[in-house]
Amino acid sequence: MYSHLLVPLDGGDRAQAALHPSAAMARSFDATLIVVGSETALASLDVDTIHAPDVVAVRTEVDLPSSLERVGDNLPKPLAMFAGGSWQAYADAWSGDLLLFGPASTPEDYVVGGTMLIDRRITAGDADARATTAIVLGFGYATTDDLSSAVPERNGQVVIPVRSDTELVTDLVARWTGPVFLRAEEV
Repeated sequence: MYSHLLVPLDGGDRAQAALHPSAAMARSFDATLIVVGSETALASLDVDTIHAPDVVAVRTEVDLPSSLERVGDNLPKPLAMFAGGSWQAYADAWSGDLLLFGPASTPEDYVVGGTMLIDRRITAGDADARATTAIVLGFGYATTDDLSSAVPERNGQVVIPVRSDTELVTDLVARWTGPVFLRAEEV
């Protein structure tokens, strides 16, 4: 589904924690894992512990969001993953799909495997109602063509809020126990 997974590192431990599920997804998709960050952030990175099929470190010349945007524009089928408090800057800079781990989630424990399933977008109701009725993307499902009967593994779910609904996205990222998946805006 994705040929490239980007992980922007801001120097914090939360961002480093996103490497675990990113590497698992890269293996699952047979994708290239690209780590984007400053020289300082990348200097402490042990690439040998990531275990992805192909890992590329890209150093930023200016600031991380602009580097992420520049790198992503030149890649086919990219997905960016980020865990950290300053997620809004990455959501603004990244025009493609983005997987965000908020403060209530634990990226290092996130289970990846099986088949990715996408059902529907969150379109109506308050934030809690939309979140509970729109668990729509799972990296931990067994293969099935019936989403209603699919049983996810531990933490094998994410939600897809409407990207332009900033209030909902902010609320979900702050409180959702799994990652929040923001799809690229449809043309």
